Amino acid sequence: MDKLTLTLQANKSDVEIHRHSAYQIVFTIDNLFHSTFEGKKHLNIYGFVIKPQVAHACECSNSNLIIINIEPYSFLGAYILKKLKTDKSQAFYDELAFRKFFNAANSEFSLATILYSNQTKEPFIEKDERVENAIAFINKNYTSEKFSIDELAKQVFLSSSRLSLLFKQKTGSSIIKYLLWTRLRNAIFLILTNHKKSITTIALECGFYDSSQMNKYMYQMFGIAPLKLRQKSDLIQFLEVEAN
Repeated sequence: MDKLTLTLQANKSDVEIHRHSAYQIVFTIDNLFHSTFEGKKHLNIYGFVIKPQVAHACECSNSNLIIINIEPYSFLGAYILKKLKTDKSQAFYDELAFRKFFNAANSEFSLATILYSNQTKEPFIEKDERVENAIAFINKNYTSEKFSIDELAKQVFLSSSRLSLLFKQKTGSSIIKYLLWTRLRNAIFLILTNHKKSITTIALECGFYDSSQMNKYMYQMFGIAPLKLRQKSDLIQFLEVEAN
């Protein structure tokens, strides 16, 4: 089984330029919006998809957007990677083009269509046991401030340079960026689900030196500060989807 963890967010405010280690699907549920990625501004679009580490921003104060952040090493991430090929992003100027990208042009469209319609129609990237073991090690040890790529490489019996190259090929993200993504993803979960726990405590529990460091990286990667994220907690949710 391939488990996919998603951060699903409804948004109706401009988002400044940022980048993160997730694949991302963004689309409007009412008015068209403007977005900038790869240094180019796209006006009046319905939605877009991007690979990890693509700098992007949205002007959407008059639109309600659905923003889906997708684990890099997952069936849906692999689908987007295959569809985009060497491109880092794709903008859609109408709903039909967006639906066609997800093989949903002739079916009732919904979030479930995106998540489930492509599990068997398209082959995924070839899984690599060493990368899977590296990700498992990161998920188990991400809270350690002394996390070491050399130690990670020893766990999967590769040199640090070879693992770094292989990891980037399979996930689209560097090891350090994926580690940061993992820390932030878990911090976001705690921020949204445990309002009694302080931001500082969450930062320390997730492997950051302090709350200031977590604040900086969260703003860089999501364009939003932890406290503001908590204030919008009713608009954000985590989903875990299992693929056959």
